[in-house]
Amino acid sequence: MNRSLLNTACASLVLACTSTHVSAASSEWVGAEGGAVRMVAEPASHNGKLRAALEIRLEPGWKTYWRDPGESGIPPMIDVATAEGPASVEIGYPAPERFNDGYSTWVGYDGPVSLALIIDVPAGARKLTASVLVGICETICIPLQADLALDLGDDTTGQAEAHLVDAAFAALPRSAGPSFEASLSDVSETRIVVDTRAPSTQDLSLFVASSGDWLFGTPTPLGNGNSTAFEVPVFAAPDAPSAPQLIHYLLAAGGDAVAGTFEITR
Repeated sequence: MNRSLLNTACASLVLACTSTHVSAASSEWVGAEGGAVRMVAEPASHNGKLRAALEIRLEPGWKTYWRDPGESGIPPMIDVATAEGPASVEIGYPAPERFNDGYSTWVGYDGPVSLALIIDVPAGARKLTASVLVGICETICIPLQADLALDLGDDTTGQAEAHLVDAAFAALPRSAGPSFEASLSDVSETRIVVDTRAPSTQDLSLFVASSGDWLFGTPTPLGNGNSTAFEVPVFAAPDAPSAPQLIHYLLAAGGDAVAGTFEITR
């Protein structure tokens, strides 16, 4: 989910999103070799929307992954449920980095990171469970599987946890706009071309997430006047003409980043 959608959801949660005088529920830490995870959540609003953060703690030398990890790794997976029924969850990611470890090129984080969550909680839910799977790697990769439980009526946790949720949302990329965005300009069987526009070309990086039947490789800059175009290899595409599909991207430059989507069709 890009930051614009998360902010739209957040705008309807005025009290939960702006007040610093709220409590927050927290799960226990669940760990494995190399790292641990927990979930922290603010109280649900009147319309059932809940802001939360998945904290991923990493030991030195370990790493974890963005929504599309690249040539190796697995993306975070979160399933949430309550006694009253399933709860949908949207995940917001801070800007990642691209790494080459000599064996593969991967996208993610080489230090602790928090993912921003918007959870749609059924009315009356007081307890929440989350099944979480994240990949953490050093020289080998370990799927960290955790079953986390939160008591949404627990008032024993508070300001520190609420600030963690605020920080997770504050770290999200801004919404893409006319002066800082990416757009699809060409599609073929072997590549797509994405045009970008940014206030600065310093450290310009494009991250494109594979989705559905589309599998992409690492974007390579082409260069095109005041904007920079990227060639993105296509490793897999729909077998037949398909309906337009939204592809998530993140564009980073000059220490700033935006997130957005573009439509692709075969």
